[in-house]
Amino acid sequence: MFESMASHSRLASSAAWTIASSVNRVLPEGALPAPSWAPGRLLKKHQRTPMRTGVPRRTLSLCPDCNREAVEAVIRGQNDVAGFRERPGIIDAEILEEGGRILMRKACETHGPFEDVLSNHPDFFQRMEAQSLGGDFDCVGDREVHDHGPNSIRAGRGSYLIVDLTNRCNMMCRPCFMDANGVGYVDETDMEDLKTIFDRAGSFKPNREINVLFSGGEATLSPIFLDAIRHAKSMGFHRLHVSTNGIRFAESRDFAVEASAAGLHGVYLQFDGVSEEKNKHRGLGNYIEVKLRALENIAAAGMQTTLQVTVVNGLNNDCVGEIVRFALRNADQIHGVIFQPVMFTGRDERISTEDRYAERYPLSQLAYDLQAQTSIDWRPMRDWYPASAYAIFSHLDDVLDRGSERGSLFPDMHPDHAIMSPLLVDTDKGKAIPIPTFFDLGRFMQDVVQITDSGRPPRVTRAMVLLSLLRNFNQAKAPSGLGPYELRSLFEGSLYRFTRSDDDWSRQASAKTAHWRLMFFNGMWFQDAYNYDFATIYNSNAPVATWQGEISFCAYNGGGWRKVLESVHHTATVADWYRNHGRHQIYAAGKKVHLVESLSRRPEPLVQIEAAPVGTFFTRGSRDLEMKG
Repeated sequence: MFESMASHSRLASSAAWTIASSVNRVLPEGALPAPSWAPGRLLKKHQRTPMRTGVPRRTLSLCPDCNREAVEAVIRGQNDVAGFRERPGIIDAEILEEGGRILMRKACETHGPFEDVLSNHPDFFQRMEAQSLGGDFDCVGDREVHDHGPNSIRAGRGSYLIVDLTNRCNMMCRPCFMDANGVGYVDETDMEDLKTIFDRAGSFKPNREINVLFSGGEATLSPIFLDAIRHAKSMGFHRLHVSTNGIRFAESRDFAVEASAAGLHGVYLQFDGVSEEKNKHRGLGNYIEVKLRALENIAAAGMQTTLQVTVVNGLNNDCVGEIVRFALRNADQIHGVIFQPVMFTGRDERISTEDRYAERYPLSQLAYDLQAQTSIDWRPMRDWYPASAYAIFSHLDDVLDRGSERGSLFPDMHPDHAIMSPLLVDTDKGKAIPIPTFFDLGRFMQDVVQITDSGRPPRVTRAMVLLSLLRNFNQAKAPSGLGPYELRSLFEGSLYRFTRSDDDWSRQASAKTAHWRLMFFNGMWFQDAYNYDFATIYNSNAPVATWQGEISFCAYNGGGWRKVLESVHHTATVADWYRNHGRHQIYAAGKKVHLVESLSRRPEPLVQIEAAPVGTFFTRGSRDLEMKG
């Protein structure tokens, strides 16, 4: 009977959608609003600059050796920043499919040929590229922010603004994308630089919400760490996070509380595996104990944690499923997971060709490894989307909220470089199911684009989105207790990821009262000199804020800009710093962090939520989930 009711309800919503969309197509399209934060009217899909996609295609890249020589010329005083800006070592490159792989091939007249693997699953690669929404607005009034020659960002605001506070660190890891503690100088951001950074951050259009990510080195070592958070918040930035190894949060709950009180919303916690064995390369003797304590203290301070995983093929790619299992079992403390395939920069800049081939981990492999290592029926060709698909819902919010001073968070990263998959999580039991199991997410996103492009009034837009939500929901395949009411609440509740922020935003976003929750698993691919693609630098999802403006994270680290700017700007030599400030503790070669109490927690086996009989349409359900181990 329940299945029959669900079937009739779905048919009814589909029929209503067909009628409404038919009428919508007949009527002339309306104009989209022109909010104050944007350089013009909101863009319809056909007005957006398309991403450079398709195989084969030509592009521009870097010669790793020419780029290194250009950087070293600045460091030796034989060239200046302006010279490096225009001549960073550019060569032609081709992206092609061969032997079941997507490759980048290029050749330098001086240093010879280079090849790298972009994907080992061409169908998956092309699926991601086919779903690109297109770019954001071109930037206006950004001359002081984006002036880095062919590496200049020209469009969008990005989703993250990375603010490096120090190049010092209290660990000595390999890999390390910036070679922390390995260079002969200390470079730290002071309050004067910081104020300039945040003044510039809101100086151009599009002026959108952005996640500020304080980073390093180890950002918590910076003497201005808490003051930096307070200043950013005073400037109207409320999405404040830190990327950290977690040592200081593990050592002191008071530190976590103080950071939260200053305005910190969330923590991106380095986490490469659930065992000491999988983290030997980090050098910390009690790695897991430190991470567990950090998680507890961060949660106790009212903040959320996102696990930030560096994946190296042959090192920890065989435990990505265990990390997902750990996240699900600790969903009360963990917001999501970002898997970041290793980039060969910093400490790994001079990696041998053999080691680079062996350790390279394409994003496509993440989806297939998670399918193999979990039991939740996670299908790469069904359940994964380019992370830029988030932007469809950001645009929806912009269309609906027309009077906002800032636009929504708009992730417009290239589909080759960022993928995502949402799971529905039962927060009581830590169980999960891929959303496309019971909801046609792909068709829903297509519907939303069609709805927003039609330019209807907000009331009509909301009604049509609700119809689409219902027609794409298959309650017969959904877990017990999840009905249309819960689905709508999940959708509306997840919009905080993209929409406005204010003084109360962090508390609302951190609320964990709901039984059901969406947890997003992301893969982020950052470029190094071997796989560098200038066509994707145009719009950067993660600009780094520096005294020289905002530079793409890939250009800053993979393209040599970090070394160039730090060589000019650095605070002191390491010897002078130690003489004036003393040495900070570095945990390496198995050294342990002293914690007040020891902790012990074991991850539990991952299980799958089973589909169950359907409840009453639009009625809150309270049935327990039926699971299998």
